[in-house]
Parts: sequence; structure tokens; C-alpha cells
Amino acid sequence: MKNKGIGIFVVVIVVLIVVVVVIDALSNRTGKRGDNPYKLEIDQYYKVDPAMILYKEIRQIKLGDVKPLGLDYSNDRLYVLLNKSLKIVSPRGEELSNINLPDTARCIHVSGDLMYLGFTNYVGQFHIDGRQIKLWETLGEKAVITSIASKGDQVFVADAGNRSVLRYDTHGQLLGEFGGKRNIDDLHGFVIPSAYFDLDVYDDELWVVNPGMHALENYTDEGVLRGFWEKTSMKIEGFSGCCNPAQMTIAPDGTFITSEKGLVRIKAYKASGELIGIVSPPTNDSEETHAPEVAVDESGGVFALDFDRNMIRYFVKK
Repeated sequence: MKNKGIGIFVVVIVVLIVVVVVIDALSNRTGKRGDNPYKLEIDQYYKVDPAMILYKEIRQIKLGDVKPLGLDYSNDRLYVLLNKSLKIVSPRGEELSNINLPDTARCIHVSGDLMYLGFTNYVGQFHIDGRQIKLWETLGEKAVITSIASKGDQVFVADAGNRSVLRYDTHGQLLGEFGGKRNIDDLHGFVIPSAYFDLDVYDDELWVVNPGMHALENYTDEGVLRGFWEKTSMKIEGFSGCCNPAQMTIAPDGTFITSEKGLVRIKAYKASGELIGIVSPPTNDSEETHAPEVAVDESGGVFALDFDRNMIRYFVKK
């Protein structure tokens, strides 16, 4: 009798388990599920007050089937990096030249008659007519060069792989490097979760994006922090995700132009971190996920390299 009782108990338990599984399966069929209380609702962040959109798009330069990799603007020329080549076009879209490169570069900085190209782990120095001047020493297997800027006879290189900024002279001689710690006891310096790590120079001041901290940081040439501002928020005035802003440049009047990935939007800030307005608002286009690379012209117009649509979009102030 004892064994029979145990058997009946086991059968009852099995039946109860089967009932629970069946009920759960039926309740989770399409159209039968309840609301997920933990679902991240982002639709609200696509809505932007039209009064905050201070720029309008007036031109698009289509690049065809080629995949663009990087962009810079200088002296009425747009420099577009492609796979092992560099296309130079006018701001109206006329192709001026196409230069073959020894390797695939992913960032470019034009300064006067010189171009500095960031290949994966080394910098190449070229004349603007395409003549190769010098390939600088490699930074090693971990290096991922993502941005280059210059001031006077110094060239600054952002290395996302090693999470550091390197300082060179214009001949490629390494002068120093730094990792972005704010205090000597900081556990972290530059927080680089992925290959987004930008920098620029304005009015002889070096600004570096610390994307994992949603911050823009101002450094001396030697890497001493002078100041910073950070804004972590899904709201329009801040940055969200693992690593934003993904791209950044500074206009001639000191306006910071930032670009974000994920929730793709381009914005304008004061150097103090106060939001000025929107260049390009986010859309709920599921195919738009990459942060456009941004460059500015002398008038403050914004060129945005749209990696998702293979085009350059041009925005001017309303």
C-alpha cells in the first residue's frame, strides 16, 4: 500500500507539471502574451520638439555601391575614404580625383597640404595630391586607430584598441601618450567598449571623447585633464548606450557637433556641454543604426557621412 500511495503521488505531480507547462505555452502564443513590464520603451525618444531642430538638410551626395569608411573636409574639398582608395569631391558632389592607397584606412585628417590617414595600427602621411610621404611605425596588433587631429607641429592619434591618445611631431616621432585618467587613483581612464574613440582640436585645445563615460574631456598636450562634461541620458540632451557620442567634430565658432549610434541623432552643443539644438533628429528606421561621421565647413554647415545609405548629407542652419 505504501508503494501504491507513492506511485499515485508521483503521477499527480507529473500531471500538475504537464498542466502548468501547457497553460504557460498557451498563454505565450502570439496575441496571448501579457505586457512585458521590463520592455524598454524607446518610441518616446524619437519624438523631438520641432523648435529644437535648428538645421535643415539641403543636399545629398550619393556615393554609389562603394562602402564609405571615413570623411574629412578641408579647403572646399571633401575627402572620402573607401576600400584602399581615397575619393576627393567638391561640396556639390563633383568628383575631383581618386587616389589609390597601400591599405584600407578608416580615418583621415587633412591639415594644409598634408593628409594623415589612420590605417588599422599605423598612420600614413601623404601630400594632398596623393603622394606618399611616410608610413609611421606600427602601434602593434592591439591597436585600432579611430581618429587623428593636429595643432601646429603636433599630431594627436586616438587608439581605441589600446585606449590611449598618442602625440607625435609631424615627422612621425612619438612624443608621448596618455590614457585619460582624471585622478591618479582612478580605476579607469578612457572607457572604450567598441571601436569608437574620437578627438578634435579647437583654439589650440585638445578635446577627446570618452564614449563609455558619455563624456567630452579637455586635455593639455601632455595629457593632463583640464575639464570635462558628461551627459548620460536617453533624453535628447544626453548620450546613451555603451559608447556615445560615437563621432564628434568642432565647428569654427566652437560649436561641438556630435553623432550617436543606436538611437541615431546629430546634435550641437556649447563647449560647456549645454545643448544648443538638433542637426538631424532620430528616426525609427530599423536600417539606420550607424553613427554618421561628421565634418564642418567654414560657415558651420555640417557634412554627415551616412554609412547606412552610402551618401554624404549636408545640413545648414535654418
